[in-house]
Parts: sequence; C-alpha cells; structure tokens
Amino acid sequence: MARVPGSDWFINWQAGIQEGMSTALIIAIVVVVAILLVLAVSAGRKRHAQRERERQRLSEQAGGHRNEADVHASKAQDHEETAREAAERAERERKLAQHHGNKADDLEQKL
Repeated sequence: MARVPGSDWFINWQAGIQEGMSTALIIAIVVVVAILLVLAVSAGRKRHAQRERERQRLSEQAGGHRNEADVHASKAQDHEETAREAAERAERERKLAQHHGNKADDLEQKL
C-alpha cells in the first residue's frame, strides 16, 4: 500500500504500529463533511425563509393596524365636527334665549 506523506500520523494502538489512513476513511470523512455543509446551508435557507414569512406577516398586520387607525381618525374628525356644530347650535340657542329674556324684561318694565 502506497503511503501519502504525512499520512502516518495515526497509530493502531492495539497492534502497536503506525498506520496511514485508508482511502475509504478519507472519502467517508469528506462525504460526512459535505453532508454537514449541505445540511447547514439548508438550515440557513430555511431560517431565512421563516424570517421572511414572519416579516411579511408582521407587515400585513401593521397595514391592518394602519387602516384601523385611519378609520378611527376619520371617525374622530367626524365627531369633532359634530361637537363643533352642536356647540354652535347651543351658542345660537343661548343668544336667542338671552334675546327673548331681554324682550321679556322690556315688556315687564313697560307694564
């Protein structure tokens, strides 16, 4: 068996001799490392896809909240306008009541 320089680092302790790594063992190690790399890349892609789905979900949820906020702002503006109109009507009624009160006072003085 031909030995690769530097491949005699491994010692068969049971036999008490140094042995080089077999080609099959080297190939097995390379295959295992390649499989681990593929699994790591696959897991990274899966995590990226999950984060992207979560980002999309949150974006849609935020859009829904923005729409709700717009609806509430519009209702608040309508209520403010209604309140302003009611305040104006109340002021007109107060002035009219004051006018009629003054007229009544004038009539009472003439009596």
